[in-house]
Amino acid sequence: MHIFRDETSPSIEVDVVAAAASLAPALRSRAAETDRLAKLPDATIKELESARLFDMMVPKIYGGLQCSIRTMMDAVVQLGQGDGSVAWVVALRAAATWMLMSSYPQHVVDEVQATSGKFRIASVLGPRSVVKTRRVEGGVVIEDGTWAFNSGVSHAEWDILCIPILDDAGRITGRGCALIPISQITLLNDWDTIGLRGSGSTSVTVKNVFVPNPRIAVLRNPLSDDHAGTHTGEVPLYRTPFLPFFATNLVLPALGMSMAMLDLFAEGTARRGIAFTAYDKQDEAAVTHVQIATVSARIDAAQAILRRSVDALEAIAAGAAPMSLEQRIRIWRDAGFASELIWEAVDLMAGASGGAIANAGSPLSRLWRDVRVAGLHGAICTTTTMEVFGRVMLGKTPNTPPGWSTADQ
Repeated sequence: MHIFRDETSPSIEVDVVAAAASLAPALRSRAAETDRLAKLPDATIKELESARLFDMMVPKIYGGLQCSIRTMMDAVVQLGQGDGSVAWVVALRAAATWMLMSSYPQHVVDEVQATSGKFRIASVLGPRSVVKTRRVEGGVVIEDGTWAFNSGVSHAEWDILCIPILDDAGRITGRGCALIPISQITLLNDWDTIGLRGSGSTSVTVKNVFVPNPRIAVLRNPLSDDHAGTHTGEVPLYRTPFLPFFATNLVLPALGMSMAMLDLFAEGTARRGIAFTAYDKQDEAAVTHVQIATVSARIDAAQAILRRSVDALEAIAAGAAPMSLEQRIRIWRDAGFASELIWEAVDLMAGASGGAIANAGSPLSRLWRDVRVAGLHGAICTTTTMEVFGRVMLGKTPNTPPGWSTADQ
């Protein structure tokens, strides 16, 4: 069930999945504008806010919808069928909001809400270059740092950026997530890509900015299910294991995009022929029937894998037992594998679409490029996820940074 009651107006019920589906036509109509801007148009942001799609991970105590992960998945998939960039921004903004609620103390969350009454959060876990910091009384000064792929930051009010944690001798002892107002961050506006252009995933820089200790979450803690958000600690959603949730969330936009491409491809088979054959209509050829079946099977398999992961995450969060290392790495592996299945399906359709796929303005071409870029995220790279899972299966420690997989706990 996807209907949630608006805590600010108890008589109002919100169905974010239906709302996301209803936005798809308008999102498709703005595709050219979105790509030209290299970020989401203001009109799209307003529609997403009106539909409460940025409130899915906001707790009820802050007037949010506090949706289940399953509901968020279904809403993001619907958005992906309208515009992959929109789905990507909503998914990553949801993850950033979840991280704020689960990883920072209540007075910090209250400070964020006081900015505008909304939670407009972006985040980047991996810096593009070495981040220089120094510890001072009461916090940390970020002297210089650059972070790439800051999705949705153009419409954010706060940003969560990963920084090194130093001891008194200046040695790196871990990684932290610094919560910084956008007013203290410089956007480089360097996002010029072949796909997901509307995600606005520009690089950002920070120079000589003081971050107080309460606004620095030790990354190792949420990775180890040690959440600082005690004010939300009784809500299962905010006890969800971070790494498998983050990886699974990254694949949801591409799942929606692949479904949209399948619809477009199937519709087009009745209008185009197969060059240098007697087939005037592609849908009459046996090879097309095999291609359609193969594509749909891969998409269905990816969806089933992701739904299984979401079910496991919600079951673990609702229960008392922690998620085992093997369970965590298995879901991480499955996110990468689902992403690979989706790309294989989309690329097969691109190859079967003939030369028309090369047209930059083709909806099929845009979906093909968007899915390819979405699958390049390092957290769902299958050569990484498969290696890590294989190591765990053979009794070895994961080849990951300390604390990332909680293997050193």
